[in-house]
Parts: sequence; C-alpha cells; structure tokens
Amino acid sequence: MQRAGIAHMLRQLFLFLLALATTANEACTAGGQQQALVDVYKAWGGTKWHNSNGWLDNVLECKLKGTQFPAHCCWHGIKCCLSSTCPETEHPDVNRCGCEPGLVWEINLDSNNLVGSFTSFDHRAFACALHKLKLSDNSLRGEISQDIEVYNHLFSVELQSNKLQGSLPEGIGRIPSLRHLHLSSNSLEGTVPPSICGNTSRLSSLAIEDNNFSGPLDLSQCQKLVFLAATGNRILPNLKADLPELQSGFFGDNGLQGVLPNDIFAKVAPNLEQLGLSKNFISGRLPEMSRYSLKRILLDKNRLFGAIPDSWSRMAHPYTLVHLDTNYLSCCGIKPLSAQKLMETNKTLRIDEVYGGVDYSAPLLPPFLELSDQLEPVNVNGIQSFKAAGMRCPILKLTGQDDSSATSLDWSLDPSYYMFAKCECEEGLRLVNLTKPGRISYFECQVPQLIKSSSGSEEDHSKWIEDYPWVVVVVVFVGCGLLVALSFVLYLYKGKALMRKLRNLKKRAHGLPKSGPFTVVVTDIQGWTALCAEHPELSMKVLSIHNSILRKAQWMNFGSTHETEGDSFTIVFYDAKDAAAFCLQAQQMLSMQQWPSPQPQPDLLTAGHVSTNEESTGPVMKVYDNPLSKLSMIKGASTPGVSKLASYARSSQMMPHQQNCEQGRPACFNVQVRMGMASGVLQPGRRLHGHPTIEKAKEVSDTAAGGQILMDGSTYAGIKDDLGELGTVDAEGLHPDQVRWKRVATWSAWFLCWFLNPPGWEDERAVTLDMGCYVKPEEQEVEVPHTSSGDGPSLRHLRPSPSDLHLFQILTPFNAECSKEWGGMLRMKNELVLKDSLSKGYFDAPGTLTAPLGISKNPADATLPTVTIVYAAVEHARILPTRDIKQVEPGLLTCARKCLDLVDGDGYLCHVADNLKLMLCFSKPEAALAWSCGMQECMMLRSWPRNALKEPFREMHDQHGNLIFRGPRLKIGICEGRPDSIQPDHLGRADYHGDCVNSAARFMEGSAQGGMIVLEQELAVKAAEAWASMRSSSSNEQATETTLQKSRSCSALQPAHSSYGQLHHQMQQRHASEDGTPRKTSSLQENSSPPPQENVCPSPASAALTSPTDEDKLKAPASSKESPCSEPLYLLQPPQPLPVPTCTPEPVLREGSGSGNQHNLGSIHVLWLGSFHFKGISHTKSMVHILQDKLASRAAKFTPKSLNPIMATLVSQQQPEGPSKSTYLVPLPDIDAELASSPQDQGARLTSVRFETEYSQQDSDRLMKMSDQSWKGNMSSVHSQEIAPSPSPRVEALMRFQ
Repeated sequence: MQRAGIAHMLRQLFLFLLALATTANEACTAGGQQQALVDVYKAWGGTKWHNSNGWLDNVLECKLKGTQFPAHCCWHGIKCCLSSTCPETEHPDVNRCGCEPGLVWEINLDSNNLVGSFTSFDHRAFACALHKLKLSDNSLRGEISQDIEVYNHLFSVELQSNKLQGSLPEGIGRIPSLRHLHLSSNSLEGTVPPSICGNTSRLSSLAIEDNNFSGPLDLSQCQKLVFLAATGNRILPNLKADLPELQSGFFGDNGLQGVLPNDIFAKVAPNLEQLGLSKNFISGRLPEMSRYSLKRILLDKNRLFGAIPDSWSRMAHPYTLVHLDTNYLSCCGIKPLSAQKLMETNKTLRIDEVYGGVDYSAPLLPPFLELSDQLEPVNVNGIQSFKAAGMRCPILKLTGQDDSSATSLDWSLDPSYYMFAKCECEEGLRLVNLTKPGRISYFECQVPQLIKSSSGSEEDHSKWIEDYPWVVVVVVFVGCGLLVALSFVLYLYKGKALMRKLRNLKKRAHGLPKSGPFTVVVTDIQGWTALCAEHPELSMKVLSIHNSILRKAQWMNFGSTHETEGDSFTIVFYDAKDAAAFCLQAQQMLSMQQWPSPQPQPDLLTAGHVSTNEESTGPVMKVYDNPLSKLSMIKGASTPGVSKLASYARSSQMMPHQQNCEQGRPACFNVQVRMGMASGVLQPGRRLHGHPTIEKAKEVSDTAAGGQILMDGSTYAGIKDDLGELGTVDAEGLHPDQVRWKRVATWSAWFLCWFLNPPGWEDERAVTLDMGCYVKPEEQEVEVPHTSSGDGPSLRHLRPSPSDLHLFQILTPFNAECSKEWGGMLRMKNELVLKDSLSKGYFDAPGTLTAPLGISKNPADATLPTVTIVYAAVEHARILPTRDIKQVEPGLLTCARKCLDLVDGDGYLCHVADNLKLMLCFSKPEAALAWSCGMQECMMLRSWPRNALKEPFREMHDQHGNLIFRGPRLKIGICEGRPDSIQPDHLGRADYHGDCVNSAARFMEGSAQGGMIVLEQELAVKAAEAWASMRSSSSNEQATETTLQKSRSCSALQPAHSSYGQLHHQMQQRHASEDGTPRKTSSLQENSSPPPQENVCPSPASAALTSPTDEDKLKAPASSKESPCSEPLYLLQPPQPLPVPTCTPEPVLREGSGSGNQHNLGSIHVLWLGSFHFKGISHTKSMVHILQDKLASRAAKFTPKSLNPIMATLVSQQQPEGPSKSTYLVPLPDIDAELASSPQDQGARLTSVRFETEYSQQDSDRLMKMSDQSWKGNMSSVHSQEIAPSPSPRVEALMRFQ
C-alpha cells in the first residue's frame, strides 16, 4: 500500500511539472510577449510616454542583420534575441545570443514617464529570455511581487528612482543569473532578507540607498558582491562579515552609533577600496590603519575626537580621498568628553567645550602632513564645532611636497584640528581670538565694528545674538507686521479706488446697457406747463440751464440718456449707486442754481398758482416748494441780486413745517424736479425701449413731489450697502475719499488698540425712508387656491402681488430735515392705496414728524411725544426648528395686521425678528392694550399646523372644558414713555431708542409667560382712566346713535357675527384632535348662545360714571362670590359711538355679545403679578398682567416668577395696597369670525413657506429682475417667472400678508 501511494504521488508530481513546463512554454512566445507589452503600454499610460515610437504597431517591418523579426522587436526600448547559438567569441549577456530569436532580451524604458502599478507587469511572459529590465526614473508604484523569481536568464534589474513600496521579496535571491540589483530612491521598507544572495547567486552589485530599510544587514552569503550602497536607511551592517570580493561599501546616514573597533580595517573585506560612514553618530578615536588598498574613506559628520594616528600615513598618497571634517578631532586637546556623552548630546558642541584642556607641546599635524601656503574657503554646513563663515584656511599637503602639488591630496580636516593656524578672514572681517583660559584655542571671523578692546584684549559683544535669539525673531515679526499693516492701509485707501475707476471707465465706454442689471432715472419739472404758458420768453433759457445741469451730473455719474421728452429725461445707469448719486447731486445743483428773472408781475409774485395741465392728472394733491433749496445753502448762498421767480406749482395750503421753512429763505428757487428710480434686468437681445422698468420708473417719478427723490424696492436693495458713500454727495459729486479716510482711520485705531470712535461718523450716511408699499385696490388681496395636504380642507392663502409698488425716499444727511415738508404724502395718479396696516411708511409712525432727522445746523424741536412700546414674542421660539418658525410666522403677522386694523390703525410695526418677535409703537396706551388683547384671542383661534400644536403648544382646557390655550403662546410686554431718539434703521423704517423700549423688552423677557400681557400697574390704571374720561364727551352721541339703532331695519343690517362660544364650537367640529376623536365641549360651546347668568352686571345705562371713585364702583351681590362683579367694576364707554347691528330692542351692548363692528364691550381683569427688579432699571416695578374675561381661566396656570434671572428678579409677590384683581368693561377688538371659520390649514401653510423661501434672496442682481416682468400684469403671468423679493426678510415680512 505504501509503494502504491508513493507511486501515485510521483505520478501526480510529474503531471504537475509537465503542465507547468507546458504553460511556461506557451507563455514564452513572441506573440504572447507582444500581447504582454501591449498590456504594459495600456497599464502604464503609454499615451503619455516621452518616447513610444513603434508601440502597438503590429505590422511594423523589423529587420535586424538582414533577418525579419516580430514587430515588437523594433519598438522603442525593446531588444530581442538575435541568435539561438553563441559563437565562442560572443557572450549571451552581451551579444543577444543563446536564446530563441524574436523573444524579448532587454526592456529599457528609463526616464520615459511610466505611470502605473509595477504589479501590472507580467514576469512569466518574459521569464525564458529576458536578460535586462531597466525601468528607472519613472513613477511606478506598488510592490515587487514574488513572481520576479521566475526568470531564468535575468542579468540586471534597475528600478531606482520610482515609487515602489512594500518589502523586498525573498525570491529575488533565487534568480541564478542576477548580477545587478538597483533599487535606490524608492519607498521600500522592512529588512533586507539574508537570502537575497542564494547559494548559487552571482549578485555583484546591490544598490538600496534612500529607502526605508531597517534592521540588521546580513550579506554573508553574498560572496560575489563587489559593490554595496546602503546609504540613507536605518540598517545595521555587519562590517566584519567575510566578503572577499567587496570593493565598495557605503553605509552613510543610517543612524549608526558606537565606537569603531580598533582592528576594523584588518578584519573587514581584504579587497575593500571605498568605505563610506558619513552622517552617523560614530564616536571615539580613529582606529589604526592597517590597509593599503583603501583609496577612499568617508568619516565626516560624525562625533570622532582625538588626534589622527600615525598609521594613517598609509592613506597619505596622491589622489586618495579622506574626509574627516565636521568632527571633534584635535591635535592638542586633552581630557575629552566620553564617547557615550558625545553620542547622547543632541546639539553640536563648540570645539573648546569638548576638551577640558590643551597640550601645546603636541604637533599640529601628523608627521606625514603639513600646511601649505595656499588658502581656500572653509565649507559651511551648520553643524560644525566652530563658526566657519568668512574664514579661509590652508590646504593640506604631504610632508616635503611643493605647494603646486598640494591639490593632488584630497584630505578634508577642520581648521580647529590644528588650532586655526595660518587661517585668515575674508575682506571686511577680522579674525578674533575667543580662547577661554585653559581651553583649546578658538577663533572666529567677525565684523570689526562689533569688536571692542578692553584692558588690552578684544572682547566680542555680538554674542548677545546667540544668547538672545528671540530678539531677532521679535524684530522680524514686528517689521513684517508693520509692513502688512501698511500694505493693508494703502489697499483700503487707494486699492478700491483704482478698481472703481476702471469699472467707471468701462461703463462710460459701453454707453447704454445691452444686457444685465440696470437702473432707470426719470426726471420731470413740476409746473413746467404753467411756466411755459406764463413766461414763454424764459422757458427755453430755464430749460437750457436745467438740461445742462442734468447732463453734467449724468456724465459725472456714468449714465447714458435713453430719451428726452420736453422737460423730462430718461437716464440709464449700470449701477443703482450711480443713479442715486446722480439724483442727489442734481437736486443740490438745481437748488443752488441762480435762475433768470421774469418781467415784474406783482400779481403773480404774490399769488399762488396751481398748474392745470400735467398736474391735473390724478387725484388732488398738495404740491410744495423744493425744500432742498432751504438747506443746501450750507455750502453756498445766492447773491443778494438774484431775482426771485414765483412758484407756479405751489399749493395755497401749506403745512406748519412749510411755513417755518418759508420764513427767512435766501432765495425762492422755483425749478423743482421730481425724480424716480427703478431697477431691472435687461435680457440679452431685448431692447430698452418699452421695457417695463422704464414704465415703472415713470410711475415712481409721477408719485414724487417737486424736489423729491423716490425709488422702488429693487433700487433700494442695490444701494442700501452704499449709504456711507452716498452721504458724501454734494453739488460737486461723489467723494468716496472721505469714506476711505474714515475706514483707514477706524482700522488703524483698531489695529493699535486705540478704540477710536469719532463722533458723528454714522450720522453722515445718506438718509433713506420707507414710504410704504402700495397696490391697486382690486389687488389688495390676491387669492391663490391651494390643495390640502391632509390636515384639513383646501383653503386660501394671501400672497404678495407682483404689482406691489414699494417706495423709498433718499436724501443727503444735511437735507434730511426737509423730508418732513412732504411727510408721507405722495401723488398717487394710478389710484394706488396702502397695501395694509403693516406696510405703513416712516412718517406714519408716532413722533417721526417731530424727531430730528439727519444732520442739520438748525434742527427742529427735539421734544418727542410720549408713545407706548409693545414687545410681543412667541414663547419657546428659540427652541423651534426653522421649518416650524416659517410655518408659524405668517399666522403671527396676519393676526398682528388684523388686530391693528381693529384698533383704528393706531399702531406701527417697527421690527420683525427671526425668532418670532415683534416690536410695535402706539400713540395711545389704550390702543396698545386693545391690540394685545386681540392678539391673545386671535393666536388661539388660528388654525395652526400639527407641528405647532404639539409640546409646548398643545391645547389646554380649564376644569369646565373651556379652551384656554391652543397653538403658539404669545407673551407681551408694554411700556409707555418718551423715546430718546427716533431714527430710520437700515431698512428705512422708524426705529425707537430709549428706556421705554428697553423696559418693554425686559418686561416681556423677564416676567411675562406665554399668554400674558405684562405692564406696570400705573399704566393699566392710566389706560382705564383714559377710557373712562371719554365717556362723558361721547355720552350724548352714544344716546343719539342708540336711538338710530332702534329704528334700523333688520333687513338692512349685516348678519351678526357668532359669539365666542359659537366660533369655538364650529372650530372644534371642523378640527378633530390628533387621535381622530372630537374634543369634549362645554355647555357654553354646545349652545348657540351663552347660558343665562344669575348675577348680571349692571348695564351701561344704569351706571353714572364720571371718574373712578368710590361712588362709581358697583358692588356685586353678596350671594355670588364668583360673579365677575366681585371686584370693583368700572363700566367704561368706548371712545366712539358703537352701532349695534341687532334686531332686539335692547340698545345696550352686553359683555360678550357679538356685533358686526370692529369693537365689542368686554371685561378685562387686571391681576397683580408681583414686584420685579429689572436689569438697567434703578427702582422696583409693580407689575400686573391683563386677561380678557373669555380667557380668565388662564390665571390659574400662571405663577409669578422670574423667567430670566439675568434680566429680571422677583422681589415680592405681595401687593403693597389695593385689590389683587380689578375688572373693567372696555371696548375690545372683535376678532373677525372668518379668522376662525376659514383658518389656514397645514397645506396652505406649507405652500406659504415655500413661497416665502422662493422670494427670500437678497442679492441686488436678482432683486432687480422684478422690473423685467410685467409688473402691471396679473399673478398667473408672473408666477412662472422670477419675481424680485423685498429688500430684506424683515421688509418682506411686512408685505407678506393681507
């Protein structure tokens, strides 16, 4: 059985070897090798080779020595076998013989830009005949595979200067014919395998320098090795190995440490001629030299010390190379540091620090060497034991040799070895003796100015650079910092100016725009028709002056005239800033112009005149003189001889501001030009003539008064970041240097930490005012149907119409006061109306007509009126995600607009913050309270998306099942006071500053909880007294109105709105809870009218109230403690007669009864909250909160506390005096029933968010695309195009609702 098994195994082995031989023979064919070469070409980027002649040409005719060979034999770098036999005079490794003709004998593609993986090379295809593989100086990567051992005749492998990685395969030593292996300058790593030289190895040259090899290097089997280069690794060679044929061994830069054995040269390779051990950490003394065969020994850049032994005379013959420099060798030094200490030292020591003493009796050089008289510069390498800079020392020569033959001895030795004998310095330097007492001699070359003599000896005081190198670093750092700062200042001052000039030259060269964004200015002289009719002899002269002024301003601001029509100019600009600068400059030039005088006509000079032709179009409107002519005289005044031309466009009625400005005017400048700007985008290939932007600019110009500059929202978006430069415009043009100088001074002050803040710089910006957003009456509400998203029925949502006209006014800071002459009055020829109560202009805000504006040497009275500031914010808005905020914000703003409409429009929206925070200003505190009460009710009646009805905004009911919370909870803080200032913000809207503004914000943030209206107790009482004081003045009118209400027919009345219980009952039926089941309703909600009450408060007719005294207080029945009259009740009449649209004979409005009017008599409760101390307020505030009777159950949910300890601190919950709860009957806003019966569902809200996001871009180029649409067209034609948004999200928010 064993014999049968052995026979079977031998049979299988024979078959395997036979198959392997057959496969090898099949691979080693000319066709197989050609295909392998094609694969190499493709894998190594052959298309980018430096030389690829003949490659891939299969039909190339290749004749060598008259014989036809395969085509690849003539490809670049490929050599094939020529003969299968070798004559006695030829050798197969040289003459390409002894192999099958046509097989590849050599591949030589050195320096040919080969890029790819070396593993892509098929070694087996060339194993049978390849002798030389040369692929050096390329970019081959990857590893050297084990397949390289398959070669039978490989003689030389040259792969140096590539990117090969990995370890060296052991199989490479099994190539019997390999003699040359060059792998230098790669990234090979690991240890060099001992089997690199096999038993039959013929390896004679091994080059592995500049790799990452490490570990011991055992080459004891490499008996044929002649050349070994292992520099630049981390290997440890065995220098005592028996290498009989080794002639050259280089092991420099390997981190070798230790001491050279004294018999190293006696036991190392007997035929060694070259030995390199440079750049290591070898220490100790030089060993004895016992070898005559050495011709080159490199021991430089080590840590050897001591003198050169006399036995080294065997190396002292011409044309030998001995490098012993950059060591610690010395002829005369004694007591050196130990070899171990020198190896452990990380820094280079000075030569006199290595030796503890000196023996001056010792010879300077070995007996076989001496110094010549020829000097040469000493090489400087940075790691020497002395400073060699600027030093020249003698050349070494053999003893007795002439100086002319000294160059034949190539010995390198530091001059510190022979103590700098005969050394000199370069010109300009001086050799200085720095020898320390008892130490070896030490010299340096230094600048003479740094050398000072003291007591007959020269001392070097430049050593401080060595001792304090950080001083040099600081000086260099400070110098570089100053250079950078200077460059930055020059850029701020002149860099942008140069770029601006280049752009302006380009504008002037191109003329009218052909495509891209542009701005149109349309000008028109007010009253020009009347002037021509009355004084035709002056019309042409005045028109000529007017045209010259406009053309000069146009040229200076790089505009181009599109068309002129009589006195009207249409000028086109590339930038909105240039257009605004043109308007500001032209208005000041016109106001300073000395106009020609007409013939004396006393009747015309004393009587006002109203134009009848062009001014008659549109509604009747007050037309004023140009107020710019009154303040523009700051820079220049007219002469006393200038004649006065009457104003032919002046209205007989003038505001008080105008009458004040009329007094003391230096001249009556009658030529008043109105200007309007609009911006848009001109599509390529479209003409300017008839462009919608031009029509819009004409519309804006017609809206302005004489001397006024108006612009649309797109133009404002293009200039709002350049108001600083526009503030420098005067009659001479734009002065950007002033802004640059301020910018340079500010940045310089910041850089030097001066914190300089020049006063008044911010005030010198151009003043822009928001004049409001206007629409056509039929486009005030554009209904866009939306499909349901699954949370409710399909509802409507109001979008901003594309035909909105958002107007802004611009003035220079010196003329800003004159904007009060026009106020908020505009010439609306196309019957445009204000879009809504949130779109009011700047002058619609309380107190803006009396607040100082801009910079004026004679400002108006700065006493500002008392206003009421309201801060309202959604509780927990900061933790809401952005998606939920965008869903809640439209509903919040809709409620704000609705409630402002219901308080007779007394209110101005100042800010809309990103975190659902509103700031409003009211002129009366009772209006602020009424708006706040309406907001609390409206926020609860709104239909919110599901995300807004979860925690912390879920529904909440009281113990009777009445709804008290639902959706986002609004916390409101109210404060009354006199603001310190009222200025337009960066959007042109009125911005209030002062203690009352800060207090309202602190009330809201520090003490108000969601659903609260927080204010001071004094303000609540003041509002109640204000309502009470109105009753006596309106009682007679109320009685008359009540009589008229009785006689009205029911058929002529509007249907009465549902009561609060009916509204909530309908809302509960339409909106189920999240689990799909309807919520339980109370008896009040189930009935169509409120249940009868046993204890009914007295009616208004039964109460005679003149002031809130004890006589006016109505006592509640003692049997009912829960009656709403349990606390003192002031029955206050509304400020206006309230018509009662009801068919009942009852003339009195009862609490909670519905009406179709804007107001409803309802009870409010003033509840004590506590005494709070707020940050920034010196005294303690007595705070109360307001609740409507409908929401009185909320009081049980509130606990007095400080919500923000940093901003407010609760001092006491105990009320100092008076009742803790007071109830008043006051007129409250009647929330429209449609707000509850037609709430916006989730789908409409999501669509609203998408619409808002679509129009929220702020870059001016996209904003100006609005004029490219038909801004007078309908919604459907614009929806498919891009519509320009409002100038910013805040202004956009003010325009986003009904």
